[in-house]
Amino acid sequence: MIRPPEKTHRRSAPLGKAAALFLPLALGACGSDLLTPFGIAAVTTAVIINEDKTPSDLIASAVTGQDCDTIRKSRDKGPLCRAPREEVIEAPVFCYRTLGTVNCFAEPDPYGYDQQEIN
Repeated sequence: MIRPPEKTHRRSAPLGKAAALFLPLALGACGSDLLTPFGIAAVTTAVIINEDKTPSDLIASAVTGQDCDTIRKSRDKGPLCRAPREEVIEAPVFCYRTLGTVNCFAEPDPYGYDQQEIN
């Protein structure tokens, strides 16, 4: 059985995360008092979209060394911070059309029929 690929998260550079965390503070020093909350909200929204975490999650993760995620906590009611997961690499699967079905194998073309692999 072929599993669909899981969502992969982009890893950003530590400098990018630091800039995302301290940009709201920098925005607080300039502009009028009416625009500052909107600037902070815009930066927070950009961080959530790009990192799938809130700025406070990034700070908590940096301090504790664990994977802290408010959004995940609200979905599954689990703890806020969890131990980081180890990356699991799945073995490749090679699938070929046969009579009336698709068969998948752990090695390419195991019977030497020169069949075209399907995705």
